[in-house]
Amino acid sequence: MNIEIPHSALVVGAHPDDAEFGCAGTVAKWTRAGCEIHYLMLTSGDKGSEDPEADLAELRQIREQEQLEAAKILGVAGCTFLRLSDGEVVNNLELRGLIVREIRRFKPEVIFTWDPLTRLYRMHPDHRACGQATLDAAFPAAMMPHSYPEHLRKEGLSVHRTKRLLLFGTDDPDYVSDISDTLELKFEAMRKHPSQFSMDNPAFMERMTKRAQDAAKEQSFEFGESFKLVQLEM
Repeated sequence: MNIEIPHSALVVGAHPDDAEFGCAGTVAKWTRAGCEIHYLMLTSGDKGSEDPEADLAELRQIREQEQLEAAKILGVAGCTFLRLSDGEVVNNLELRGLIVREIRRFKPEVIFTWDPLTRLYRMHPDHRACGQATLDAAFPAAMMPHSYPEHLRKEGLSVHRTKRLLLFGTDDPDYVSDISDTLELKFEAMRKHPSQFSMDNPAFMERMTKRAQDAAKEQSFEFGESFKLVQLEM
């Protein structure tokens, strides 16, 4: 199947650079077509360093700036950082409410986030919590007026029904997006995260290119991004 490019979308990630790995090629493709896309990052990746002497406040600033620069390349309209503690994201009612607020604020037709149900056991716990909390926020909380009613009464927001979610990092994909024309933009955005990895590493580049090729191996195009499609609109 082919998903019609929506007017609006929201990417919910646990850390800066999640979106670049998971869906940046599709984001670039959609923004080119006029889709307004916003990023919501639950943390600022402030523990993303193997240096025991790292200044975590400085690292947070670095990683937020890296995300802003990457998002600009992709045509993203804006980034919101909740600044939760990196490595300590918990899927609870408070987090669900924070995500519901952003869904009601941006009113996305499509939400990108992590697949929390993957059997790839080497998964960052923040990613798992992020994906599950986003699923729970999109359905049914964001569409129900008695869920987090303070958003409506005090903040002037309204309920919102998202049409579908695209879950990245999945081991059970059933939708592949053609990113043949935007793969280089994805890589250009990834280069804006030098605090985390080097795109000058040939082995890393080979692995990223192969991942995009593997996603498209049964398709009619060369490079793709794989997702689990969750339909909320019946």
